[in-house]
Amino acid sequence: MTELQKAVYEVLQSSSGPMQVKDIYSGVKARVPHLCDDTVSPCPYCKQKHPLWQHQAAWGLQSLKQKNLAHSTQRGFWVVTTERQAEPETATVGREESLHDRLKREIKEIGEILGKYAKEEYTATPYSYDVVWKEIEGLPRPSHVFEVQDKGAVDGALAKLQHARDIWRPKLFLIVTGERDRRKVDMLLEPFLKGTFHGIRRDTTVLTAEIIKEIHQALSTHRELVRQFLEI
Repeated sequence: MTELQKAVYEVLQSSSGPMQVKDIYSGVKARVPHLCDDTVSPCPYCKQKHPLWQHQAAWGLQSLKQKNLAHSTQRGFWVVTTERQAEPETATVGREESLHDRLKREIKEIGEILGKYAKEEYTATPYSYDVVWKEIEGLPRPSHVFEVQDKGAVDGALAKLQHARDIWRPKLFLIVTGERDRRKVDMLLEPFLKGTFHGIRRDTTVLTAEIIKEIHQALSTHRELVRQFLEI
């Protein structure tokens, strides 16, 4: 745990209830002012104009969440996780996870390993997106949007991605299940991406369930090493 992450955790520990992100930042600055340069410039990671140390503190919150030391109670509020609170998250014995749910979970975990704020079932009227990533939690626009096409018509997933492109301009990903042969997947999608959804053809990365599984396994195996690579 870095000194800044430790300060984030200590600030949360000192609170009797959930803390808003802005109050966490204030507490961190009071504890480790030498790490909190308030120079405002475009962040090299999310391109937003804010002090770089705030991005690192937000990253620290995600790291604490991965270690089950803290969690978000609602959007923008965080609290230390107690042993009792942690129990429901691990009580999955006896419940079979569907392929769709597994893929959403793995995509979310991939994002968190890479230092993103990741959320399943992200609602933006009129749609709910399977998974989105943001550079930090408080940003209004996702940087990555994922749709898992497991059952039902593929045009429904493409319509959601097209809407996301129109309102956010994120990186788009479509995960197609039930077919390992990428050539066959491309043939399946070709009529849609040359027709109604031609506008997102170049912006959409198509992946199979097997590729997501391989990426998730590789990053999970080398989780700590990946974090060291990404640390500033």
